[in-house]
Amino acid sequence: MTEYSLIVLIGTKAQFIKTAPILRDLDCRGIEYRLVYTGQHSETFGMLEAAFGTRVPDDEMVPGVEASTHRTFFSWAVSFWHAAWQRRSEWKSASYGLVHGDTASTLFGALALRLVGVSVLHVEAGLRSPRLLKPFPEELVRRAVSRLSSVHFAPDDASALNLEKSQGKIVVTRGNTLRDSLAMVLSGWETVPTAGGGAYAVVSIHRTENLTRARRFDFLMNQVLEIAGVVPVRFVLHPTTREKLRSSTWYDRLMASGNVALMERKSYPMFIRMLIDSECLFTDGGSNQEEAAMLGIPTMLFREETERSDGLTDNVCLSYMRQGAAAEFARHHRGKSWRIRPIENLSPSSIIVDAIAASLAQRR
Repeated sequence: MTEYSLIVLIGTKAQFIKTAPILRDLDCRGIEYRLVYTGQHSETFGMLEAAFGTRVPDDEMVPGVEASTHRTFFSWAVSFWHAAWQRRSEWKSASYGLVHGDTASTLFGALALRLVGVSVLHVEAGLRSPRLLKPFPEELVRRAVSRLSSVHFAPDDASALNLEKSQGKIVVTRGNTLRDSLAMVLSGWETVPTAGGGAYAVVSIHRTENLTRARRFDFLMNQVLEIAGVVPVRFVLHPTTREKLRSSTWYDRLMASGNVALMERKSYPMFIRMLIDSECLFTDGGSNQEEAAMLGIPTMLFREETERSDGLTDNVCLSYMRQGAAAEFARHHRGKSWRIRPIENLSPSSIIVDAIAASLAQRR
């Protein structure tokens, strides 16, 4: 059995995007690690590997699954723990296991690692919402993983302050690793599109709290139609959103509007290009909020509150689920361009890998 000191667990597309710069840095420094996909998501992973130049995984715990419905999520969860049980002896040899964010893969991975005695490293630690159940289940996951982690990689001082009472070491990474992901994408382009040059808005909705509550979901779909009454809409469908639309009448209703394009997910560089070319963005996603804040994209968050401060005093605003807010926002930005912000020359991923290298050196 091959022994290794570090396991990196990735379960979702967002985790892949934010962890890819860490993987690249580990490879550049010759730090050995075992890359494991949990299988919570699998759609577009091949495109992400190609976009970021990361290697194929050493292990896929639950291959060929996309946990996009309650049924498939339950099936994946059962399969995950069966796979984790089979790997318990193998994982014991590792000193550290790295998890990211606030998904089911984050929590399951952290718990499985701790159960076999592996120290957990948590990237993007310390984000907190004022309410325990908003957003659900992300806030519960974040708090639980903080209790399981030995090293907390907090993106900023506010996040570090939230972790003051947690056990383990706190490392402030001076930003989100998404900054490195964006820098990698932009550096690979010969030409950057004109900001706001396209006559359309981008919509991305996928949060559990927005998809599973019928009244909330209907409200948001009506908001999409109202936006489409102002500007053409490119609605990028996450697998969970696609399944929800197809199980309701909304897929056909949006298609019939004539001004909403329902689009499958693209490669990350193509998605960022589409965002930059858009007039504005409507989303409920934290990663999209962070991307928008870094790039300067006019953005409305379909949320009542957020644990992230990125862009809130500048180009990002909350909808507070107010009727008519989305259409008003679309009208305000209709036909306007905006200025792309330069990505800061600072690498949170390098700070994380510095800390991992130092910890591994101490264990030898």
